[in-house]
Amino acid sequence: MSDFEPQAGGDSCPIFPRQGPRAVVLCDGPPPEPELLAYWLAGTDVFVCADAAGHPYDELPRLPDLVIGDFDSLSGRIIDGRDGPRYLQIADQYTTDSEKALLYLSERGIEEAVLLGATGWRLDHTLYNCHLLERFAARMRLCLVDPVADIVRLGPGTSVSWPLPEGTRFSLLPLNGTVRGVTMEGALYPLLGETLETGAFATVSNRVAVSPLLLTVAEGSLLVSVDRDAEPLDEDDAFGDR
Repeated sequence: MSDFEPQAGGDSCPIFPRQGPRAVVLCDGPPPEPELLAYWLAGTDVFVCADAAGHPYDELPRLPDLVIGDFDSLSGRIIDGRDGPRYLQIADQYTTDSEKALLYLSERGIEEAVLLGATGWRLDHTLYNCHLLERFAARMRLCLVDPVADIVRLGPGTSVSWPLPEGTRFSLLPLNGTVRGVTMEGALYPLLGETLETGAFATVSNRVAVSPLLLTVAEGSLLVSVDRDAEPLDEDDAFGDR
């Protein structure tokens, strides 16, 4: 669970504060802990399950507003009822069920979405879902939530100030080619106008030394993964990973 004002729900997440109509999409990967799902569902406008994710639905913190997908994983388990969710079957095999959910939501005015159950089990699915942050960047803001961290995209010309607790671990990874003009202040290992490329020096498991953490991207797209739980800094951290 997140240390960030759990009673306020996901709207309080410092790296993904609510800015508009929001949806939670439960993908058909490893299910999140009930407390984590409830945290993100608190206050959200729409809750969508992709294919068999979340089934049986009466065990979820909240009944989904919609179940969407090609239903290859849900075959034989659809029970229509007056009090049950609405089902929307889309047979298109050129989009994943997660994409179907995001396309449906973006076409209906949802401006941001949180994806849970989108990582784990299959590496190819995890990598593909990470790239959804880039693919949908012009349509909506996205946040991927895994058991440990929240993951967002910082696009070109972006500057953010995140009030993260001291000791919070975070990583920066190029999302789509070379990323230039990367500056971060308040980190154990700061950067000043650096260029990040796949296979170049690591920016993995850095730590917040002074809050707030300031990040700037001049060109390119950066994937940022931020742990939800902070660990106190100690003297050995001076020799940790960059």
